[in-house]
Amino acid sequence: MRWLLLALTIFGLLLALSAHTPGRLGLGLALLLLGALASVFAFAQARIHGSARDEQLSDQQIAALRASLKSTGRGTPSDTGS
Repeated sequence: MRWLLLALTIFGLLLALSAHTPGRLGLGLALLLLGALASVFAFAQARIHGSARDEQLSDQQIAALRASLKSTGRGTPSDTGS
């Protein structure tokens, strides 16, 4: 999808550069601006999704995390007290 949006942006640029009438120029600029904005968000979403972790940890992962915190001597914030 993001590649289609990028192609739409390039098409809008070419249309705006080759326009001989105000209507085509306006259409080209609209496609250029909207396509560029949508492309930026699509590529950012793909990059964020590619480096994101799973939203939830399994029970085994939680147990391993707690064990590693106990072994290093660092407890949870509620364990430290004031």
